[in-house]
Amino acid sequence: MKNYTLIDAFNIGIKKNKKDAVCMMLSEKSNIAMVTTKNKFAAAPVLLSKKYIKEIRTKYLLINSGNANACTGPIGLNNVKKYGKLISKKLKCKTNEILIFSTGIVGEQLPIKKMLNSIAKREFKFKSSWSDAASAIMTTDKFKKIITKSFFIKNQKIIVNAICKGAGMIEPDMATTLSFMEINIKATQKLLSTLLNNVTKNSFNKISVDGDMSTNDSFVLIASGQNDKINFSSDNSSYMKLEQNLIKIAQNLSRKIVEDGEGSTKIIDINVINAKNNMEAKKVTLALANSTLIKTALNGSNPNWGRILAKLGSVHYASYSINKIILKLNDYIVFKNGSPLKKLDSSSLKKSMKNKNIKIFLNLSSGKGFYNLVTSDLSKKYVHLNSMNST
Repeated sequence: MKNYTLIDAFNIGIKKNKKDAVCMMLSEKSNIAMVTTKNKFAAAPVLLSKKYIKEIRTKYLLINSGNANACTGPIGLNNVKKYGKLISKKLKCKTNEILIFSTGIVGEQLPIKKMLNSIAKREFKFKSSWSDAASAIMTTDKFKKIITKSFFIKNQKIIVNAICKGAGMIEPDMATTLSFMEINIKATQKLLSTLLNNVTKNSFNKISVDGDMSTNDSFVLIASGQNDKINFSSDNSSYMKLEQNLIKIAQNLSRKIVEDGEGSTKIIDINVINAKNNMEAKKVTLALANSTLIKTALNGSNPNWGRILAKLGSVHYASYSINKIILKLNDYIVFKNGSPLKKLDSSSLKKSMKNKNIKIFLNLSSGKGFYNLVTSDLSKKYVHLNSMNST
């Protein structure tokens, strides 16, 4: 499938004998929108990119893996400017026409000399693919995450190329990853920003692996501008179809992150309904998703639903009553009206817990609020991986 954003994947000097960087050249008709981490200690490239995107039209994106360049002080910020300036000379553009993104180890300085040397020698030909890009941005990922899809709106073919990376430091409240999505439509930056926010809210902001927010999270949406037959700013019906399709693609992409969660063996869908309001539903969902007791029980295929209720009871300022709660595990009602279910088929429930996909359904019976989220279990492998200084 054709892509309009041209790509060059290469080794920038962080990893040995491995592609660890991607340069994307945007089409002349393109517009972009970006969301970034809400972490108070955002990485140096995030700070610069947030500044640059407001100043001038973006022509290139540059991504590196293996080093996050986060919490690195003035040296880290100066290093971004150094290699940004050098690559802008190579590409014959202004420094602020390049947005820079990094992922990897937090708190280590970039091997700037190696990077500058690599860039100086590089002859950018932009003959790589989205698949090459998906591989180059990986850190602890076990597999690359890419979706290429097309659909029709008013007989117009909409083409989407999307990649992301992520396996650890995954927590809702922004993108929870480095993600890049190209659509072949013409759109204003204002429309793209609205679209991106809605897509993010319903996909990357609804996954959690370990409850930790990265310093480098970024999600960029690129409208390459080739298909200008539909005015999505004035055609609300077409816009809604576009948004719905992109949400589905982003949900599938973000689900790959949970599937690849560091050490994870299960994908867990948590649905909370009939909470007092949506905010309370979200609070409850996150509490369950980030409970180590619940996540370890699920890793052992243990239907210990008592841990779920215990965590539910610890959520502050909640307005629900234990006598009205209905709790289901994998479609089996285990708790209702303040008591365990008497006729529970325990044998079938235990068997279902061995599945890779687990469902937790909670009806709080206290309002109309709802929230859903996808998370993973917690294994010995997660502890092993994160006790080492890996990227």
